[in-house]
Amino acid sequence: MLVALSLDLKPVPARQKVGVLNRVSAKMIDILLIIGVAAILPYPLGPLLAFLYSLLADGLNFGPFAGQSVGKRLMRLQVVNVKTRKPASYRDSMLRNTPVGVATFFAIIPVWGWLILVLVGVPLMVMEIYLMMSVEAGHRLGDVMGDSEVIELPRQSS
Repeated sequence: MLVALSLDLKPVPARQKVGVLNRVSAKMIDILLIIGVAAILPYPLGPLLAFLYSLLADGLNFGPFAGQSVGKRLMRLQVVNVKTRKPASYRDSMLRNTPVGVATFFAIIPVWGWLILVLVGVPLMVMEIYLMMSVEAGHRLGDVMGDSEVIELPRQSS
């Protein structure tokens, strides 16, 4: 584990890797939301809004959200830009969620898109989970593309 040095030369501990189960749970909550929006709203509005949410959700920065999708908010996770350490912007979210967005985009197209979703989207998701588990920092392809990482927020004491 690497240790960075601050200006006063005191060691700063490396960031803790967020648990894969927490990240996958947050994504599953978001996927259920995406499926719900796509199913409830009329075609093509529902699937289009679901696609936009899949790309931009980690860049929500209003109300109680700070670089969090609904799933990440519920799981007490936050996406931050690795360079600025600020909550993810819509740009960061779009870049980091491109692999997920590709899968969601195919879901918009009836029948043929669903087949492509299964053939391309599912293996892409499996690869993303594999990277979260095997890379020391827990970064997936989307994190590298968006210069972002997921952190766990501290529990609020009562």
